[in-house]
Amino acid sequence: MKKFLFIIIIIYIHTSLFSQEQLKFSKNKYNAGSDAANSLILGSLLILTPTLIIDDSKSYFGLSKELSIGKFPYGRAELDYTFIFRNERYSMLNISYNNDIPLNGNFSNPSLFMISPGAGYYTDFTNKGYFVQAAIGLWASTGFMENLSIHPSLKFRYIFKNENIRQIFSVSLGVGFGIYSR
Repeated sequence: MKKFLFIIIIIYIHTSLFSQEQLKFSKNKYNAGSDAANSLILGSLLILTPTLIIDDSKSYFGLSKELSIGKFPYGRAELDYTFIFRNERYSMLNISYNNDIPLNGNFSNPSLFMISPGAGYYTDFTNKGYFVQAAIGLWASTGFMENLSIHPSLKFRYIFKNENIRQIFSVSLGVGFGIYSR
């Protein structure tokens, strides 16, 4: 333990000594617009969605990532993977179709609130089933590309499996990433 603390202190002292130096980069120009767009895209790709899963009256925590592609007014296809913190069946894959309904009626705005009912296929690589879901969220343009959007949302999903196997309910709050033509 003493060696570990000693190494941490040495690293801290070493980094603070060199942090006082001024470095000059003449070829790197800062552009706030591109930096914000890149941060938004990278952030939405890296952010994992916290998910609460209620399976057979037991609650589990999971982390999800969602990717989607679609064209208004035809809807959107979505792929959602969830890692569940439990001993068995810890992977969950959802493939769905969602119909996005703008709340303000004008889809040409760079950002707008939407209600998204949907349905899809569920598997945990052992059991299979179907689900219905509803989400409310914001579609926001990244500014990087016209069709590239992020969508923070609150999603409710009810999964129907075989008759003798229990049902699953999940709630997630997070950020998805999608390509959506307007």
